[in-house]
Amino acid sequence: MGDDASPVAMPASAVTVNRKSGAQLALALTVFALVLASNSILNESWLTTTQEVGDVSFTGDYSLTELATSNSVNDDVESESYESLYDDCKDLEGEEIEAICADRKDMHDAGYVAIIMLIVSSILLLVATVMQVRSMIGMGQRIPNLISAIGGIFVGFSVLVWWLMFPESEIDLEWGQGLWMALVASGAGLIAGFSGTIQSWIDGPPRMRAQGVRSGTDMNEFVLKESSCGDHTLSILADSDLIRVVRVERVGASPSIKDVLATRRDSYTGFSHQRLDWLDDFKGLWWVLAGASLISSFMISALFLIPFTIAALLALLQLMDPERFVVSTNSGNHPFYINRWRSNRELTNLAMDLVDEVMISVLRGDDLDTSALDARADQIAEIFSAEREAKQETEQAAAAEKEALIEAANAAAAAAAQPPAPSELPVSPSEIPQGPPSTVAQIPPPPGQIPGPGTVAGPIESVPQTAPEPVEEDVEEALVEQAEEPVSEPVPEREVVEEPAPEDPVAVPAVTIPPPPPLPAVAQPQAVLPPPPAVLPPPPAAALPLPPAIMPPPPALGGMGLPPPPAGAAILPPMVNPQPVTLPPPVMVQAAPREENLSDDEKDNLLGDLSS
Repeated sequence: MGDDASPVAMPASAVTVNRKSGAQLALALTVFALVLASNSILNESWLTTTQEVGDVSFTGDYSLTELATSNSVNDDVESESYESLYDDCKDLEGEEIEAICADRKDMHDAGYVAIIMLIVSSILLLVATVMQVRSMIGMGQRIPNLISAIGGIFVGFSVLVWWLMFPESEIDLEWGQGLWMALVASGAGLIAGFSGTIQSWIDGPPRMRAQGVRSGTDMNEFVLKESSCGDHTLSILADSDLIRVVRVERVGASPSIKDVLATRRDSYTGFSHQRLDWLDDFKGLWWVLAGASLISSFMISALFLIPFTIAALLALLQLMDPERFVVSTNSGNHPFYINRWRSNRELTNLAMDLVDEVMISVLRGDDLDTSALDARADQIAEIFSAEREAKQETEQAAAAEKEALIEAANAAAAAAAQPPAPSELPVSPSEIPQGPPSTVAQIPPPPGQIPGPGTVAGPIESVPQTAPEPVEEDVEEALVEQAEEPVSEPVPEREVVEEPAPEDPVAVPAVTIPPPPPLPAVAQPQAVLPPPPAVLPPPPAAALPLPPAIMPPPPALGGMGLPPPPAGAAILPPMVNPQPVTLPPPVMVQAAPREENLSDDEKDNLLGDLSS
């Protein structure tokens, strides 16, 4: 038969249709929650109470904004808002009146807040409705479900806030229609948010193996329905002698076959297939009728639960999408049903499109043709295998990347825990090798610690010195600049003049250029000195030499050599071509205040020692 290959080349459109049953249910529940939440705002009975006085019964209905009362005598209904009741109550006086006024104010505030929150909830549910419609035509379903769930939760939160703000009453109050409608709307929106889970219940468990279970007999097998996991199959088996309808179940690695119908092929007289497409054609009617009946059961009468039950069953059948088959034999008709609930929908849809032509060809005496269905089953198995391998590769890559990150973190932690190498240790400033001494570093210590040119080097034991005083930054900069000036004129020889010790210390001639105090960075000599007194005047400046940083030392006089440098002082390398230098200009430095703490005899002895 040349027409048998046409379904393979051009499969029926039903195969490619993606029936999102979960999206349909989520849309219906979201619309239902939106209608209930909107009507709960307008409902006049959130709480109700009934009291009997004699033969007359009074009924009070509390809504979000007003209180309505009625009696059984004339059935007149009087309603008044909480705000007007509070305004009328403020003019009265008394403790009980104040308590009543406070309760009415709390009722008004609770209803006002609940109305605002329910309006926000309705807006969220409206947005979720639009997005659920888009999800049915191919958009993602996660965000619409999330918004539906948020809308339902917000409705429930609105009811909770209203209940907490509503004042307590000594009267027994029962839940009214408005409160029930809000609670049902909250539940419907929350269930709509979990439509993905509902969709998984409808679709069934995922496949674990590429190939579905088959009977494994020598008979040709046409699969009518294969489960989503591939472990259960409803198939038609045919050979030259028998026609069987069997259920195949995988038990371990081997199939188990159960016969639904078995007849001889020569007794096979007919086959019929009834598609219940009207369930899909009117699916919108079933959902709308179910929602309207449920709302009417709250607002009007409980009798509306009867049409609600019927509409709900029809909506459930529409989700299952059942189809009826009848195999006619000499013994009569043998009907059986299949549905797409928890099935491999792609393969089942193709089987429903091909089964009529295949069974008619068998009735004509031809073999059971299963090539088109087998080809689609192999294609589904290949796609499943490719997806499973890709998923495994992705998981392995993610695991390898995670292990690499863990190893890198461990290596970094181990490197941080190990002590650093000697070459990597930080070097303190004192350990850094110094270059050649600068001019500033050559400034000698204070006078008295280094012998002058005309004296013999050695420890000074008889002259205690005062502590060095800090040098200002401007003085230091001036000394450095003067030392770096170019040398252009020869330096005259300096003669050592011995002056007799004056009889009166006041008669000592003054010197205009006193030596500058030393810098803090200059190392102190190693000579052991006795501790100085608290405050001593500096020695006379007449016999003190100029600092070598400013003027080089004079030539030797009378065969007398230069004094040795003090201990710890920097040794200058010999000058290759000494150049004569000129004396720098005098620097005026303010001297420290002088205090007279020595007697006249001590001063004479000190001057005599210095001039000798």
